[in-house]
Amino acid sequence: HRPHCLLGSSRQLAVGPVAVTSLLISANLKPLVPCVSAIANPNTVTDPDQVACQTQYNHAAIQLAFIVACLYTGVGVLRLGWVTKFLSHAVIGGFTTGAAITIGLSQVRYILGYSINMGHSTRLQDYISEYTKKARNLRWQEFIMGIMFIFILVFFREGQRIWKPLRHIRSLGALFVCVIGILAVYIGNINEPDNGAIRIVGNIPSGLPGWTGDWWVPMEDPTFSQLIPTALIVMLVDLLESTSIARALARKNGYELNYNREIIGLGLANFAGAMSNSYTTTGSFSRSAVNNNAGAKTPLAQFVCGWVVGFVLLFLTPVFAHVPFNALGAIVIVGVSSLIELEQAVYLWKVNKLDMLCWLASFFGTLFYSVEVGLGIAVGLAIMMALFQTAFPHTAVLGRIPAGKTVYRNIKQYPDAQMYPGILAFRIDSPLYFANVKSLEDKIEKAMIKFTAWSNVQGVPQIFFLIIDMTPVHHIDSMGLHFLEDLVFQCKGKGIQLILANPGRNVVNDWERIKYPDLLGRDYIFVTVHDAMHYAQQRLGEMGFSVSPLSLGAAPPSMVYVANEPTAPSSSSSSMSDVAGPSKPPVERGSEGGGPTLRPGTSSSRPNSSRVQ
Repeated sequence: HRPHCLLGSSRQLAVGPVAVTSLLISANLKPLVPCVSAIANPNTVTDPDQVACQTQYNHAAIQLAFIVACLYTGVGVLRLGWVTKFLSHAVIGGFTTGAAITIGLSQVRYILGYSINMGHSTRLQDYISEYTKKARNLRWQEFIMGIMFIFILVFFREGQRIWKPLRHIRSLGALFVCVIGILAVYIGNINEPDNGAIRIVGNIPSGLPGWTGDWWVPMEDPTFSQLIPTALIVMLVDLLESTSIARALARKNGYELNYNREIIGLGLANFAGAMSNSYTTTGSFSRSAVNNNAGAKTPLAQFVCGWVVGFVLLFLTPVFAHVPFNALGAIVIVGVSSLIELEQAVYLWKVNKLDMLCWLASFFGTLFYSVEVGLGIAVGLAIMMALFQTAFPHTAVLGRIPAGKTVYRNIKQYPDAQMYPGILAFRIDSPLYFANVKSLEDKIEKAMIKFTAWSNVQGVPQIFFLIIDMTPVHHIDSMGLHFLEDLVFQCKGKGIQLILANPGRNVVNDWERIKYPDLLGRDYIFVTVHDAMHYAQQRLGEMGFSVSPLSLGAAPPSMVYVANEPTAPSSSSSSMSDVAGPSKPPVERGSEGGGPTLRPGTSSSRPNSSRVQ
């Protein structure tokens, strides 16, 4: 507890051995130490050969914990915690809800009073099958006692809704149940066969764990190369499980996590465990839920808990040996029930069906297969969603907002936004990189086809200017650069002039390395979409078109296309009266209506304030 609660940022996360890690370590270490399969109970080994085998197995488990601690710490020091942010709220919510139900089902056996044989399975259908198959073994004494404990714990947790002062005793619910259980065993002897034979924890070895730091090396049997694959799997599963629980608790309690601190804290906790006879530890789902349910608000709760556990191991193990199993089962069931978020599924159904499907996939994967499969599905879905969003980025055809004559926005969001026939303004809302260039090519091509058809209706035979708004493009790779180079040649082949607006500094630096501004023409790179549109309008007027801005559904205005004798727009032309020019131009302007005569490549081609240097 102590290393994590000192360095970690989660206020409720309880660190310790967990079921998933135990199963993974057992499944992967037994093939490396085959003789251990013959040992039924490692705490009662007397045969010298089995003692030697168990010692070898224990060394391997401690060495594995040491390797995992090194991996954790390395990930934290290298500040790779951002990787965990790929887990969306939807997939984490589905996983935590499925895991909470699974863990709750695993504790039902202590309420019903009989054992079930699940092996390594945690599947819902297997739990239902086992509980149904052995229902005749129900012990009514344990069942009634367990149900009573659950009602008491729920009362402590929810009683404040009935009477506000009860909130001060909310955290005492688990302790109260344990005290009642211990007193019932001591006073009523309910653990005796004649009095119901309520199962209790039994003997707990007293004393603090011994020093095992000298077990870390040498790694001979099994070797480091044999342990590292298992260590990587355990670290990844533990990391994802711990961060998922920590994120769920942080969201529930309204604070932010520092993922790198969390990971370093887990690494140091594993170092401490590997020094003190403990195998790999991580954030425990059930203990964290109990901790949260008890009202923990700071990591100090786990610091105090660690000292209390040490005190109990030294002095009170005979007392806690009499705690009934159904009391512990009730505490875990009520604790994990607070992490079941079925209402989140209803919310996601209302706001985003794709997120709802991700929630269901993560939930059912955890519930009907295993926690590991649920985590795998959660990670896989998170990566797929991120790739989908970037591989098929949002784009928009832009139009001028009538109320703000220099503001251009998505015509789908603003249906009254006005466009100019023959001038297509298009915005890319993502970085340009290898995964999305093909999708962008297709989207631009489709937009050009539709816009050309619309321009034809307005009397302009084709698109003459394609303006790309680069404002959201903060990164571009080599494939993105090739895409822009190809777009220049494709546009020239169709008689279209490509214009780029407001590229970021990083993008401009990448362009300069391949001389892209020289290929495009430096006079076709503008600071704003409005400056680019102002320039394209004037050039269109010089080509003989006199157009007015139109919304997509507006009726076409009277338009004139002079095929053989292009003339500059007159001062009465509506093409310039509707668009404000760039503010405070440093060059001398012409008449109020017509504006300056523009020529690409000359100093008067557009105002200097518009140029991207």
